[in-house]
Amino acid sequence: MLNNSMTYHFIYKTTHQNGKYYIGRHSTENLDDGYIGSGLWPSSIKDRSTLTREILEFVDNSDTLKQREGEYLREHYGQPGCMNATTDPIGFDSENNPMKRPEVAAKLSGDNHWSKNDPEAYLKLRNAQLKLVEEGRHPLVGNRNPNKNGQNAKVAIERGTHVNLTNNPSKWRSEQGIHHWQNGNSPNSGGKLNKKLIEEGRHNFLGPEHNRRMIAEGKNPWVGSASNLRRLAEGTHPSQQKKTCEHCGKEASVGMYKRWHGDRCKNLDHPRITQ
Repeated sequence: MLNNSMTYHFIYKTTHQNGKYYIGRHSTENLDDGYIGSGLWPSSIKDRSTLTREILEFVDNSDTLKQREGEYLREHYGQPGCMNATTDPIGFDSENNPMKRPEVAAKLSGDNHWSKNDPEAYLKLRNAQLKLVEEGRHPLVGNRNPNKNGQNAKVAIERGTHVNLTNNPSKWRSEQGIHHWQNGNSPNSGGKLNKKLIEEGRHNFLGPEHNRRMIAEGKNPWVGSASNLRRLAEGTHPSQQKKTCEHCGKEASVGMYKRWHGDRCKNLDHPRITQ
C-alpha cells in the first residue's frame, strides 16, 4: 500500500538475465529512481541493463519494511539463484541513512574517504575478512554460503543461464572489438611469439633433433609418461610424425595436416570443412 507521506516503502527483487536474483528493501519518494540494490552482488554487476527490478510488496513504514525484509530473506536465502549473503536485514533505513546528509557525505567521500586517509586500509580490511573466514564467522562460509557446493553455478549451467554462457566477458568484448588480445595485442599477433621462440631455439615444432635435446635437458613440455618419453626419444611420437598433403604436396606434422591440408587444403576449389 502507499502511505500518505508519499514515501514508498517496499520489498524488491532484482533479477539478472541469467536467473540470479537479490532481495532487498527500499524507501523512496520516486518509484522510478532506478535503485536495484546496494549489496555486494548487485553492486558487482557492471552492465546494469542485464538487471530488472520488481516490487514484491509495499508496506506502511520503515519498521515494518525491515521486518518483512528479514522474513523474505529467511525464505529465499540459500535457494538456487539467490545471491543474498545473509538472512539479516542489514543496512540503514533510507530516512536514517547518514549519507543522505550533505555534510556527512562530504566528510566521507572523495578525498576524505577512509581508503584515502590510510594507504593500508584495504589490506586491513582484507585481513579482517580473512580472520572471519578462519574463525568460521564469515557470512559466506559453510552452510550460509548461497553458492555452497556450487549449487547456484550448477543449476545455472543446467538451465543455460550461467553468466559464462549468457554474458561471457571474452565473447562480448570480442564482439565489440575491445578484447585485450585484439587489435594486434595478442601475444602471438602476426606470429611474433612463434618467431621469437624459433629464433631462440625454443619452439616445440623445430623438429626431432630439437625435441631430443629438450628431452635430454628435461625441458620438453610434452614429457609425460614413460611411454611418451620413449617414443619422443625414438622419434616415433605422433607429434613428430609427418604427412604429405595429396593436394599441395607439402609435408607437415599430423596435427598441422589435419588443420590445414587434406580436405581443408587451400589448393582445393571447394574445401570441405569438417569438425
